Amino acid sequence: MEDKGLSFADQSLSLNSAEDAKTIVSAIEKCPCLVFFNLQGNTLGIDAAKEIGHALAKHGSHLKHALWQDMFTGRLKSEIPIVLEHLSAGLLTANVRLSELDLSNNAFGPIGMQGLVKLLNSPVCYELHTLRLMNNGLGIGGAKMLAKALIDNYNASTMAGTPFKLKVLVAGRNRLENDGIIALSQFFSLVKTMEEITIPQNGIYCKGALAIAEALNVHESLENLDVSYNEINGESGIILTKVLCNKINLKEYNINGNRFGMETIDIISNTLKESNKDETLGSFSGDEGECSSDEEDDNDEAEESSTDTDTEDGDISTSYADKTADLMKDMAVGEVKLVKNSTDIVSFEILVDQLMDIAGRYQNADDKDTLDKCFELYKTAYTNATKELKFVDLTNLLLVKHGLIKSEDKKFQLRKDVGRCLEVLKIAVENKNVIPEPSQCVLSFMLKKKYSFQ
Repeated sequence: MEDKGLSFADQSLSLNSAEDAKTIVSAIEKCPCLVFFNLQGNTLGIDAAKEIGHALAKHGSHLKHALWQDMFTGRLKSEIPIVLEHLSAGLLTANVRLSELDLSNNAFGPIGMQGLVKLLNSPVCYELHTLRLMNNGLGIGGAKMLAKALIDNYNASTMAGTPFKLKVLVAGRNRLENDGIIALSQFFSLVKTMEEITIPQNGIYCKGALAIAEALNVHESLENLDVSYNEINGESGIILTKVLCNKINLKEYNINGNRFGMETIDIISNTLKESNKDETLGSFSGDEGECSSDEEDDNDEAEESSTDTDTEDGDISTSYADKTADLMKDMAVGEVKLVKNSTDIVSFEILVDQLMDIAGRYQNADDKDTLDKCFELYKTAYTNATKELKFVDLTNLLLVKHGLIKSEDKKFQLRKDVGRCLEVLKIAVENKNVIPEPSQCVLSFMLKKKYSFQ
């Protein structure tokens, strides 16, 4: 590829005016086949970007690799989206079909993503295989914009008959956090071609790791996964590892620098060993140790309390039922009440509470009426979750409400009839026609883990 493109890498050029851009514009005009274009390590302003964009529009139709790392040193944030728009306009006019886009080490944040969205969901990126956005300071807002752009690309490219087949996403050091990674997981659930996902140092914690685990179920070609230094806890790390056991192409798995401790590290190592994938596992040299014993003790006490009170008199707690009693009156099984908020989205928390109010009355295997009602509500919940792109949110909510993972809300308390609710959930998971398969995987593992320690 060396003779089929241009590289101005690391020349420290300060490209401000149209005059400054002349050397690059001239090179583009003379290049017979511009397959790659490397501007890494230079600083690009609005006027220069406009001229380069014009040159690309006329001579850039063969471009496949846009290598644009570290291009905005010393630039105002307000300049960055305009620069990206000028470059994007050139690619759009030239009808380019990129296979690689690298904008790493450009700390443009959410405002920079605004300038990139039009490019990402345009035909220019329909054939994109590799997207590198390492260390861009995207934050949650930028991650959500990125996820929407990728989802829009997937939908538009599919309608055009050329489905989006992204293989590599590098998005480490971006402060994505739980909400950001959950948004991106919605994209991962759609596209089924991922081979490498590199998202270290993003603070994705427990809910984010579970979202990734669920989304990875459909990615049979996965080769590399890097979720290092994200403060993931033991339970989530084990779930994530279990999901990788059927990935026949797995080559590298980096989960270093999280909050596991030796017991969880042993479980993760043995799980991979049983699947003949222990050689894919990286070092645990940076592991931060398991969560504090105080946190674990608090959770254990809550579970013990719920189990004890559940078996004493058979009484059903009304603490959660009271607030949904009015919604339950005269309500046909499977009917969903909408909460009239700004988006008219179903309140899954209310729906799950309704379901658990019914499940709390379950007595034994002969109580088919209760099971049937609960099954219908599970189906309704997941149908609506799929429509609203909140599949992961619903699964996480079920895990929290049933005490299978810790709630981030310190005021949250498990309901007293959670034992019966867990029995119903277990039966629902075992029934292949109630809960969708990706969620079954996560819920089944967490239920087995809970019951194995009782």
